[in-house]
Amino acid sequence: MSDTDRPDERPAPAPNAVSSSDEVTIRRAPKFGVFILGGAVLGFIATLIVVSATMNIDRGDQQETASFGSLVGYFSLWGVTIGGFVGAIVAVVLDRVFARRAARLTAERVEVELPPETVEGEIEDHGDATDRGDRTQ
Repeated sequence: MSDTDRPDERPAPAPNAVSSSDEVTIRRAPKFGVFILGGAVLGFIATLIVVSATMNIDRGDQQETASFGSLVGYFSLWGVTIGGFVGAIVAVVLDRVFARRAARLTAERVEVELPPETVEGEIEDHGDATDRGDRTQ
C-alpha cells in the first residue's frame, strides 16, 4: 500500500492568516430613546397623581366646568414634555459619566483565508442539465 492510498495521513494545507492590531474604546452607552420615553411615561403618571390629588380642592367662587379627563389631557401635555426633557438630560449625564469610564484596549484582528477544499480526482460541476431542473426523461 502506498502513501497515496491513505489520504487521511496527508498534511492539510495551512490557511493564510493576516493579523492587524487596532486600538478600540469599550464603554457603555445609554439608549436615549428609552430614557426619553421613560421620562415621558413618568411625567404622565405624575400628571395623573397631581390632577387626582387636586381635583376635590375647594376653589371658592369658581364654577367647576372641567372634567377629570379634560384636566388630565391638558396637564399631561406639560407633564409628558417635561418628563421627556428630564429623561433626555439624565441620558446625557449618564453618557458623559460612561465616557469618562471608557477603557482603551488593543484588539487584534485576524483574517483567515481558507484554501479551497478539493479532493484529488474530484469531478467539478460544469452546469449540467441535471442541475438546472429541466431534466428530460
